[in-house]
Amino acid sequence: MFFSLSTLALLAATAASMPFSPSATTAGKNGLEQNSHLRPNSTVAKRWTCNTSATLTTGESDNGGAGVTIKNADSQKRGYYIYHNNCDTMPYKYIWIDAGETKFVSFPAQFQGRITRGTDEYNLKSAQWLGTWFEIGYDASGIAYSDVSLIRGCDGAVSISALDGTGVSIGFTQSILDGAPTGAYATKSNGQKVLAASENLDGSINTAVRDWYISEVGITNAYVDDYHGDPVIRSSNGRFATTWEAGRP
Repeated sequence: MFFSLSTLALLAATAASMPFSPSATTAGKNGLEQNSHLRPNSTVAKRWTCNTSATLTTGESDNGGAGVTIKNADSQKRGYYIYHNNCDTMPYKYIWIDAGETKFVSFPAQFQGRITRGTDEYNLKSAQWLGTWFEIGYDASGIAYSDVSLIRGCDGAVSISALDGTGVSIGFTQSILDGAPTGAYATKSNGQKVLAASENLDGSINTAVRDWYISEVGITNAYVDDYHGDPVIRSSNGRFATTWEAGRP
């Protein structure tokens, strides 16, 4: 199940004391291994070797294979960081996209991981969990499953649409970063004020931010904690379109 980090200070203190990756993977519904949902001290065998350096891509050729389009709907150029599950300290690859542009990134067979907003200064040097997660996983037949998770915080809206002709979609487009109650915020390594993780290391709930997520996003559009809903969608051809609204990377 999913257990997330409440504040950046707590993240740093915990990571410093742990010999392994601070997140672990659970075999979620329909084969999606949801990396945002477990206690940080859980250990699961990796199915790949974690990168020691990240690959910068400017976008890959879209030949109809497995992957996602990333649309930067922000007003500034933004960086997006792609991680294998259980490999939190270094991205698998990353991409910078100009405002308003869309790029395609591909995934290897049976990829399980996430994409988050970020910056080179921090995401290429240490684990950065705080923020909105787009999670994606492939089963052995190439079917892809995805979700938007707010369990480890929110730094902006993300929406997803399957590109297999079904029209199924999930996520949200509205900004929810302002107006949340006291206790609902945390600070990124670069000083950006964002919404906090909804679950603490001990599994307890940060009710201030969790209830804000429920009221502003709802439990059918994103994971707000580990106890409300199961908002996962699938794409039979392994392809999704993602849109990243204005955020705080």
